[in-house]
Amino acid sequence: MDIAHRLQVSSHPGGLLYECTDGCGRRLVVDRTTGALTVIDKGDQWAMHSGSIGDVRLSVTGIKSG
Repeated sequence: MDIAHRLQVSSHPGGLLYECTDGCGRRLVVDRTTGALTVIDKGDQWAMHSGSIGDVRLSVTGIKSG
């Protein structure tokens, strides 16, 4: 996995919306209250996506298949 994509965050009533700025279409929402993560669009599943805002940082350290 040598492709790195950046997630840009914006605030929405449902939580924090993270969208890929590299055009792959990945979108996910983090609930502000529970911290639950919901993937809306998977985008490029092989790229490593990362992004942050304040005290919330998203990153992938490993993927388990199976």
